[in-house]
Amino acid sequence: MTEFVALLLGSAFVSAAPLIMAGLGEMFLERSGAGFNLGIEGILLCGALAGVLGSAAAGPWAGLVAGLLAGLVWGLLYAVCAALGLDIVLIGITISIAGAGLSTYVFQVIAPTGRTNISAPLLPTLPVPGLSDLPVLGAPFRALGIGLWLAIGLAIVSAWILRSTRFGLRLRAADDGETAALRGIAIGRYRLAAALIAGALAGVAGAVLAVGTIGSFTPLMSGGRGFLVLAVVIIGRRTTRGVVAGALLFAGMDGLALLAQTRDRFPTLRRSPCCVPTRGGRPTDRPRSSPTPSPTPARPPSRPIPRYPAPKRMRQSLTA
Repeated sequence: MTEFVALLLGSAFVSAAPLIMAGLGEMFLERSGAGFNLGIEGILLCGALAGVLGSAAAGPWAGLVAGLLAGLVWGLLYAVCAALGLDIVLIGITISIAGAGLSTYVFQVIAPTGRTNISAPLLPTLPVPGLSDLPVLGAPFRALGIGLWLAIGLAIVSAWILRSTRFGLRLRAADDGETAALRGIAIGRYRLAAALIAGALAGVAGAVLAVGTIGSFTPLMSGGRGFLVLAVVIIGRRTTRGVVAGALLFAGMDGLALLAQTRDRFPTLRRSPCCVPTRGGRPTDRPRSSPTPSPTPARPPSRPIPRYPAPKRMRQSLTA
């Protein structure tokens, strides 16, 4: 049971970092009143490809910067299209399809079919002091990816920005357009900043997805995580704590699904034979005995079939 929990925690920690980063960016976008971005899936894929290329060229930290720049381009495109009055649903679908297609095309040009895939160095890992010394459950805490540490730090900084800074307060006020405009707040400027932050964090999330544990790029490797980010933000009610909790929840479900594909049996909780409730409702110290089967009622003895003498005419015919 403990080994199963350790494997589940390790898989959840790996999957949670991209969801937290992209979810924080989407939270900034929605808190500013700029709508929601359905193109996170495409931004994740472009950020993953840029992260692998940057990491292969100059190291994993350069891969994170490359993913950030790729996300900034898509965030700027979203902000410009939204400022022009285009429908945000169509913008998001276009970004998602264009990002998936562009990343696949560039990857096929750089590494066509039949050639060796591009391998990039991974991000470093750090142990968690205290928790890493546990006998069995400490295994996932001994080599925690730097991506999760970065995601937790971004969550703390995001909460501080939205609550305690002038920029965060005005960005939240931009959600109410008319009132913010009457108070002299430049709504378009703050919504542009929110779109850039959302795109940048989604690009970094894609880079962490590729460079965190795999070190290579595969077309459509995000596996629908961009749409999971929207669900995480909705469940988290656009708050920092809610985004982190929702990301960990979905990451745990994802890890459980992966373990279901690799394990034949799952641990079950066995009921102890002691402390079995009785008729009075109090536990007893001995196991419940199996009920005595009721005796089967005996069948009545069968009566013999009486034999009657044959008629006189039948006897005469038989003797003849």
